[in-house]
Amino acid sequence: MRDERTPSAQEGPAIPSPKRPLNPWIRTYLKRSYSGRPDPKGLGSLKPVEPAARREGKPLLGEDQVYVMKYGEEYHPAWCHIVSDKWSSAPRGLLVTLLADVGTRARCQECDRSLESVTESFAKEHERHSKPTRQPDTVIPLRVVGVSHGILFLAAGPKYQDLLKQTAVEPATPLLVDGRRHGMLLRVDASRQEPLLVIQMDPRAKFRNGPYQVRLRLPLQRSATKPYAVDSVEPAARARHAALHPPAADDMGS
Repeated sequence: MRDERTPSAQEGPAIPSPKRPLNPWIRTYLKRSYSGRPDPKGLGSLKPVEPAARREGKPLLGEDQVYVMKYGEEYHPAWCHIVSDKWSSAPRGLLVTLLADVGTRARCQECDRSLESVTESFAKEHERHSKPTRQPDTVIPLRVVGVSHGILFLAAGPKYQDLLKQTAVEPATPLLVDGRRHGMLLRVDASRQEPLLVIQMDPRAKFRNGPYQVRLRLPLQRSATKPYAVDSVEPAARARHAALHPPAADDMGS
């Protein structure tokens, strides 16, 4: 009778067991683990970042940010129709990255055409609306008509009513005394026969009586609701000195 036993390692290799097929979930995991490596086309690895903001779910670009597609060969500095189509069909494939991390991806020509079109239309619109029919008087004289609970009221002459009706008050418009911020212009009431400028005084500032003046300029592009804007309000006797020696920073209370 034959003696049946399992062969030892010295006697030779055992019969190999059959290979089991790889679980599809494991295959997917291994595939994703290599997603950060450069692709075969040499475009460079994707390094997504959080967009600067979102509007109705759409990612909005910040400084030095661009759009890229998960498998695309271009980067997009603007929301062109290609980006829009990608967002409509497969939003997860639209990513935001830094311009420095686009690798060898090419710049989208459609974005360049879109940016040129927007720039030209904006320039024409700005030129049509921002240029007034006449330049504003650079300085309008004012007089003190009242001060109460930290609010200073300055009145202009009736002949300046039409001009002040076309003048906007932009955020943080200062009252400057000796080059220092002593308050902030709240509003211009041009409905009165003598237009009124309402100023919130800084609680640390000392009220100075006497004549004042308001300087006008063209408005900033982002707030060009009217042809003119208030640049600053100053005591008339000190305005020339403040214009020649503007402050480097707001040193109120220093």
